[in-house]
Amino acid sequence: MPRYAAAVIGAVVVYGIEQLLTDDFARCAVADFAWTAAAIGAIFGTARAVRASRGADRMVWLLFLAGSVSWLAGQIVRDATEVGQLPMPSPLVADLGFMTAAPLWTIALVLLLRRHGQRLTLYALVLDIGAVVLTLGAAVTLYLATTLPTVVGRDPQATAVAVLYPLLYVAATAAALSAVWGMPEREPRGAVTSLFLGLGLNALAFVLYLPANIEDTFTAGTPIDALWLVGMGAIGIAGAQWVEEREDGRNTRLSGAAIHLSRMVLPGVVAAACSFLLVYADARTVPARFADQIDGAVALTVLVLATRAGLALYANWQLGERERRRAEELAILYDVGLATAGELSLEELASLIAREATALTGTDGAMVALSEKDQGFIVRAVHNAPALGLRSSVGEDLRGIALESLRTRDVVVASDYRGHPDSNPALHDVIASAIGAPLIAHGEIVGTLTAYVSRPRVFSDETRRLVRLYAAQAAIAIANADLLAETRRLARDDDLTGVLNRRSLLERLEAQIADAGRHGETFGVVLCDVDGLKAVNDTAGHLVGNEVLRTLARAMRQATRAEDVVARFGGDEFVILLPRTGPLPAQAIVGRIAARLREERYMWAGHSNELPRASFGISWFPVDGRDADALISTADARMYEDKARARTMRVAVAADAD
Repeated sequence: MPRYAAAVIGAVVVYGIEQLLTDDFARCAVADFAWTAAAIGAIFGTARAVRASRGADRMVWLLFLAGSVSWLAGQIVRDATEVGQLPMPSPLVADLGFMTAAPLWTIALVLLLRRHGQRLTLYALVLDIGAVVLTLGAAVTLYLATTLPTVVGRDPQATAVAVLYPLLYVAATAAALSAVWGMPEREPRGAVTSLFLGLGLNALAFVLYLPANIEDTFTAGTPIDALWLVGMGAIGIAGAQWVEEREDGRNTRLSGAAIHLSRMVLPGVVAAACSFLLVYADARTVPARFADQIDGAVALTVLVLATRAGLALYANWQLGERERRRAEELAILYDVGLATAGELSLEELASLIAREATALTGTDGAMVALSEKDQGFIVRAVHNAPALGLRSSVGEDLRGIALESLRTRDVVVASDYRGHPDSNPALHDVIASAIGAPLIAHGEIVGTLTAYVSRPRVFSDETRRLVRLYAAQAAIAIANADLLAETRRLARDDDLTGVLNRRSLLERLEAQIADAGRHGETFGVVLCDVDGLKAVNDTAGHLVGNEVLRTLARAMRQATRAEDVVARFGGDEFVILLPRTGPLPAQAIVGRIAARLREERYMWAGHSNELPRASFGISWFPVDGRDADALISTADARMYEDKARARTMRVAVAADAD
């Protein structure tokens, strides 16, 4: 605001001085020097923006600087002819500088919109400029036809130059307005708003200058001088604003409602102007050749406005599709986030992640591999479109571009899957493009995600961003599921041997009693005790004793059936639950376990040693009891009977040996 106040005050001071001067030459000199100073100010402002800009932004401001220099060149030529009284080969030399500035600024604004990826806004810019310029052209034609027909015929070249001024600057103003509309919402609009103001004031000045320019009757000392001064000042201010918005963190934004209202108002204003031109041309009985030109310009304007409306409808449809797609993406991310707090198994979660990844990325299939202890990365879930005809690779080692995502710990894109060094040759005829991402939780890679399509595809930056976000959320869900599974395992299993612990055994036994009681079934409970474990602990140490227990538990699991339950009851005691098993089958299973234990060995002091003998006792439901305590107590009594028999046998064998 201080800069604008200074520009306005300077323009008012210049205008006041012009009014005080009675000599036309003196007024012209004051005006020319003021315009020169304003052009120099615009050069300094845009040059500052050039120095502070980088990349594509620098080219934008270089063009604004070039336009300001072109304006200054035209103004210097005018100073030389009007103040210095120097002869010029043609009056068009000064006009060339002023007229070149407007296209340079227009191109800069187009590049600015292109820099921010506003493709549809660029199309709208062309249509808006076309509609405004056609309407202005029709208005100028009507003005010339009704006011200055003799002057036009006397000097058509000067008339064409005079008409080009407002057309070029109105076009540049329309481009600046499109930039104000089309800048992304997160971008500050202060600089482009100042550009719009500066170009708009210049355009207004050249429109008001048109009659005097055509008739060659213009003299300094009119309000038009102030419009040019403030207009060029606003262009210089725009460069300073650009620097401050990016370096000092200033963020000048316009109201979204004001922007959208102006976008809707402009076509209405243009349409109203066209209607007025047609009515006014008929009322003033314009000559036929001018009337045809006006009618043609109005018709083209209506066509441009219709195209503009169609583009707006398409943009609205595209916006609706984008919002629908975003809603789907948020729903998918929400589902995966819910899974983070849920109780899904790793297999269920991997299947969910693969399925939702396919929907999120719009691909034909997806694969999830998880890290397995001592096994690397194993495929745990695959979701394929039926048209792909791919077999399931669940359980296989990880292959494909996901290997690169493991090395780089980042999203990997293979637009040409066949040309990627990690691609699977067996899939070259099926997969055309793929994208892979590591699943990283708490700094550790817990898995990989790969999505693929059967047709060539270049994955956009937005898709990569979505995949990266989705992979991060999926990794957290997998880590939580893994942690939950481990917590449950620790609560359920014995930490030393990996079989069920005492509490889990009693829960299973109570459930088995209830189920067998309902269906009238028999089951067995086996209690096992390691007879010589204390001797192993005393001689070899507890670490070796622990290894004996682990070996014993592993052998029991391998020797029993899939439906049987092995649990550590405490110390060196184990319980085996035998569902739907009568006495004879139970004894056969116990015999198989005992035989397997006699085959097992443990290492100590560099030697292989036999496992200590295990004693067994069996009880049956419901013969020996209908509750857990009775069944375990009976099995315990019979186990001690087996232990006593073994002790008696050892004594007898020792006596025979003596």
